[in-house]
Amino acid sequence: MRMMRTLADFLRCTRGERAMDAANSHDSPARPPRPTGGTRGPRPRPGRATAHRAWIALMCGAAIAIPAMAAAAPGSVSTVVISAATFPQALTQTLPTVSVITRVQIEQSGVKNLTTLLQRVAGVQITSNGGPGHTATTYLEGFGGTDAGVLVLLDGVPITAEDASGGGDYLENLTTDQIERIEVIHGNVSAIYGSGAIGGVILITTREGGPKPRADLSVTAGSRNTVTVSANASGQIHHTRLQIGVSRFTTAGIPSINPAQSALVTSNRSDGYHNLTVNGSIVQEFGRHEQLGARAFLSDGRYSYDNQSAGGSTKESLFQLFSDNRIGSIWTSYLSLSRQRTGNINLGSYPAIYHSTHLDVLWRNVVQLSEDWTLTGGATYQHQSVTSAEQGNIPSASRNVFAIFAGLNGSFAGNEIQLNVRHDQFGGYASTKNTFYAGYGRQLGYGFKAIASYSSAFNVPPLGYLYYNNPYWAANPLLKPESAHTVQAALQWAGSPVVVRATLFQTTGSNMWGFGATPNGLTQFQNIARTRTRGLEISGRGNWRRWSYDVNVTVQHPIALSEPGHPTLQRMATRMANVSIDYDFGRVTTGLLAHYSGPSPDLAYSPTFVATPVTLGGFTTVSLTADGPIGRNFRWSARIENLFDKQYETAYSYNSMPFGVFVGLTWSPFGL
Repeated sequence: MRMMRTLADFLRCTRGERAMDAANSHDSPARPPRPTGGTRGPRPRPGRATAHRAWIALMCGAAIAIPAMAAAAPGSVSTVVISAATFPQALTQTLPTVSVITRVQIEQSGVKNLTTLLQRVAGVQITSNGGPGHTATTYLEGFGGTDAGVLVLLDGVPITAEDASGGGDYLENLTTDQIERIEVIHGNVSAIYGSGAIGGVILITTREGGPKPRADLSVTAGSRNTVTVSANASGQIHHTRLQIGVSRFTTAGIPSINPAQSALVTSNRSDGYHNLTVNGSIVQEFGRHEQLGARAFLSDGRYSYDNQSAGGSTKESLFQLFSDNRIGSIWTSYLSLSRQRTGNINLGSYPAIYHSTHLDVLWRNVVQLSEDWTLTGGATYQHQSVTSAEQGNIPSASRNVFAIFAGLNGSFAGNEIQLNVRHDQFGGYASTKNTFYAGYGRQLGYGFKAIASYSSAFNVPPLGYLYYNNPYWAANPLLKPESAHTVQAALQWAGSPVVVRATLFQTTGSNMWGFGATPNGLTQFQNIARTRTRGLEISGRGNWRRWSYDVNVTVQHPIALSEPGHPTLQRMATRMANVSIDYDFGRVTTGLLAHYSGPSPDLAYSPTFVATPVTLGGFTTVSLTADGPIGRNFRWSARIENLFDKQYETAYSYNSMPFGVFVGLTWSPFGL
């Protein structure tokens, strides 16, 4: 009861809404970025606010009560993650907070859009400018959008675009059929991954072959003429592992913009989306700890828009060569050479054709000093470039990035330590950044562990932020990197197979990018903002008899310190929660996912781009899933999306997905 009273007090003192977001979306007729500084909208009605607080309190109570259910739970093998320290660790041993979405969970969810899937992770907020394939912005612990404060890695390679899209990573262009696993690190880990990792890191791993032969062909169809066809095959021939997968996703979509709220578009026709994704890999094993491999990933998405002259496409590709080697009995080394490319064609009032390319060389080493101590280190080189094919007002530009990094993880007498340092040098852009992470954990007994950390982070502007020009927008080649510092304190309880963690966090940002004006009246990115996010995340997951569950709640207060009154940042909800519950009947598994997001402030723009503060209402959506085998080789699935057809907005004037029903059938010739 004391914990619940403390939590209730915390909820009362952290009311507010948020988010800083660049509204330069490819979902609307292309135009220069609009000023979107944080503003505080009208407060929600007391009755609605009370209901929202009760919803959050209920979720917190569920997360806190989970340990009580663990006594009768069967044991299980602990989840292993790599992201927190760049080598395998049990999830219960990591000092940074990490969330995991496995291939099994992806299949059980039935979700085909990556951004929809990520929304169930604690602290993650997705704002969407329409249906599938249309611009979606990811926020994590109060950072994202214009500040590009969430780093996304695809098979270890950063996919941040270097154009003027708002530092976007085009996650809306990725579907889930060719994804094996997702790990999300919460909070500042630039000392491990470099620029952009202020709010956190999303690590996406594509599917890869295993020793046993596997193959499947699946078809899913449903509302809005949505059809997904996916085929995958993998296996091993002698010492060679092979994998190939292809998926095709099509949908008629929904109208992106509500004409009653926006004068930019007068049509109310649906906006379709088509995506073709191909993924393949080959890995040759030369010994127990020696392998050489190659992988390729291609995603080609094409979207339409209400205005028939608008629309476009986004193409992403990754080609990678890699090797894992053992050097002596305690030293393993990983080397990769990658080429990642993002091409965006955006038609409309300001046509733009952007191509971002990252050539990346990574050398990472792990030295097992003893049973309890591990040393990591290495170096990375990246050549970043952007071209606009003479459309889009970005001259061809490039820069080289070189970094060296090191880390030490260990434990002694119930104490756990993680130390990371990194040095980044950006050529052609006079900037050198040094970052660190210092984490400490203490085993308290009875499954409890206390964790504390302090870290620094930075974010270097994409090339498009430095050199983008048009009649309304001025480039700023003197734009400085953003800087941030994060403090976290966490309490974890682990009792197999249950893990519960509560994390208090504060991140303070300086030199943050904001929309300023030049002396001649042009809009320009400038280092004018200071921000701070304070919050609490509680998450719990595990199994109990035939039940499995994943519950999380986030209460945060992201504010603009550089603005009068310290308003909550634009589009950012201060309260979020997710409840995922599955029950195994034996031949049928059913699931329920409830997602809640509190009110958030936004801006409504007139035809002349005059901004008026508005408040986006809070909302709760519920989805249901079911699946089961048909004989030995077939499996059926069903999903109901937005069960109660809740109408809501995550960005003003942009529609969100309504009620939908989807059914699927999967054939596995080698057996389920």
